Amino acid sequence: MATPPVPPRLFQADVTWATLKPDEFQWLPCLLCGSPNYESLASLVINWSEFFLVKCPRCGLIWRTPMPDPGFLSDLYSEKYFNVADHSPSLIYQVGIADADEQSHQMRRERTQQEVQDWLKRGITSKNEKGQQRRLLEIGGGRGYLQLAAQEQGWDTIGVEISPHGIKSAISKGFIVLPIPLDQLCEKYLPHVNYFDLVVFFDFLEHVTDPGLVLRMIHFTLKEDGHIILRVPSTREVPKLHLIDHICHFTPETLKLLLEREGFTIVETHHSGVFLAPSGDKIDNLTVTAKKRAAA
Repeated sequence: MATPPVPPRLFQADVTWATLKPDEFQWLPCLLCGSPNYESLASLVINWSEFFLVKCPRCGLIWRTPMPDPGFLSDLYSEKYFNVADHSPSLIYQVGIADADEQSHQMRRERTQQEVQDWLKRGITSKNEKGQQRRLLEIGGGRGYLQLAAQEQGWDTIGVEISPHGIKSAISKGFIVLPIPLDQLCEKYLPHVNYFDLVVFFDFLEHVTDPGLVLRMIHFTLKEDGHIILRVPSTREVPKLHLIDHICHFTPETLKLLLEREGFTIVETHHSGVFLAPSGDKIDNLTVTAKKRAAA
């Protein structure tokens, strides 16, 4: 019997501000279709623990396994995540975002303002047919850039965020940000059932350990005619960037399968920018607008 090939190791990294607990790792089947089978594409080492990028032969989803412990993920999104270039420059293309100087702030303000203005082209407005203000929930909004842009266009906004650094910054700007995971919003804050007209989550779904559960909870909070707008990296080949903080790697096809399974119908999809690293590796972002599907 032939020995299966050893997957190539992409890199080894030391994330000094977050601690892994290998005894709490979980090896899970495919996060989309549940298949127990997968093909190992590559490996990476984080804090001396080895993880694998694997692909489901049934549905095509790529994800990282084993799942890290919850404590590591909580630590990961601390203040250092937002200024990784200053303290861990070797990790700049594998974890974190640049959001620590005025130039980064201005860039994010301009992009979110343009994003909210573009919603009008898709018929998503801040007022309903009766002229009443519509409600928006942003998940994982960090410092609150999108809340600011949405409020400027007339939306009533609430944010959900787990990063203390992001929460502090957003609250200092006067925004409502609930410092809780999404599941607590659904389980403990019952007024939010069928409450929001729009739920927005950019650069979020690829970070979670159970994207299907997240979408089910979002479905729970949306009004019957509500919409979602999300952005994820679109990845057809072995990903090379943001391998420390990205758990799932979607193609347009696997994302469509996931959304349809969880009760959403895609309204519009477009590519929304390419991030190019000096190595030539890139992230091609995909933005999707979908509507809550009526119960059968």
